[in-house]
Amino acid sequence: MVETKELLGKVLVIDDERGPRESLRMVLKYDYDIFLADRVDSGIELLREKKPDLVIMDIRMPEKTGIEGLQEIREIDPNVSIVMLTGYGDLETAQQAIRYGANDYLQKPFDTDDIQAVVRKYVDRSKLFSRKKQAQEELQRMTQSLGREVGRTNKLTSLGAASAELVHDLRNPLTIIRGYLDLLNYELKEKQESTSDEMNEYLDQIEKNVERCAELVEAWRALGRFDFSQLQRLNLPRLVNDCFRDAAAHSDISFSVEVEGSEEQYEMLGERLQMKRALQNLVDNAVIAVAHTPDPSIVAVFAMRNNDIDIKLRDNGCGVDTRRLRWIFEPFDNTATVEKGAGLGLFITKKVLEEHRGSLEFESRPGHGTIVTVRVPQAHTALGYFARPESMIQA
Repeated sequence: MVETKELLGKVLVIDDERGPRESLRMVLKYDYDIFLADRVDSGIELLREKKPDLVIMDIRMPEKTGIEGLQEIREIDPNVSIVMLTGYGDLETAQQAIRYGANDYLQKPFDTDDIQAVVRKYVDRSKLFSRKKQAQEELQRMTQSLGREVGRTNKLTSLGAASAELVHDLRNPLTIIRGYLDLLNYELKEKQESTSDEMNEYLDQIEKNVERCAELVEAWRALGRFDFSQLQRLNLPRLVNDCFRDAAAHSDISFSVEVEGSEEQYEMLGERLQMKRALQNLVDNAVIAVAHTPDPSIVAVFAMRNNDIDIKLRDNGCGVDTRRLRWIFEPFDNTATVEKGAGLGLFITKKVLEEHRGSLEFESRPGHGTIVTVRVPQAHTALGYFARPESMIQA
């Protein structure tokens, strides 16, 4: 019985010269499905039909050039890997191809080892991107389905009754995702030649968002179970600065904190982890809002209002339509997307602040940014609210 070798991917070669076409077919046929075309138009037909992981295309061809073919392919599939073949003297044209969206170029005559390494690298790139896209689409379907399900009944009643089941259901896929992420990291380390900055960025995004989901699950579990034993004095300007530092690590936004009077007076009683998550969520929302703003900035302004601490978080981002403001604290708001979140963030943030005897307000207009006002009682005032002796509070 003859064993069939599992092929590593699909490669489309577009070249009007028979010699290079056949050479590539002979070099790659044992590891890949190979499709050959001698013109751009016939190559694009194969692209639509076969959906290859990699296109290898000559720059100089009759009827349509490789640059023209590159532009057409990018309109059809912006993500497929494309490597251009070029002869000596065509270096400037090859660099132009990179500007038009090619991933790499190789000079003729090519070395067999070089072409095998390049093909493996870019086939792996396409497959990883395809997996990422499928995961995003699946997450979007799950989010929409969950939103519709919750919307069939009263939202708060439904969420209150099903919260334990929801957390359990979320924990299972998160555990599976983490396991497969560890396996993927291991495989990439074993195959050093196929790793790249782009792949590492994908992995970082997966890890970041899995961690974000895990934090939401834990925050959801903690709602309604306020633990007095975890109360401690929190210096809010320092806590907000911590949130700003986390956000600044992956952005070019200007962050600043303005404090009226002494910083020491801005102390509250709270669970540090819950309050950090609540404030970080507000900062992350502001970061998303200023993503496409020239000179983006986010400012936290601290002031005292009688015995309460006011934090005004101001951004110069896109703003929110007033018609939408009334819904932003609703769980599973139907304006939420996969990129912006599942609609739980602000709902949880508001609940955390209310548990700390605080409040949350939004002011916003499209094109004029947003002001989020967080108001919480000072530490000495909160002692009376929580009816706890001061000796029980951690210093």
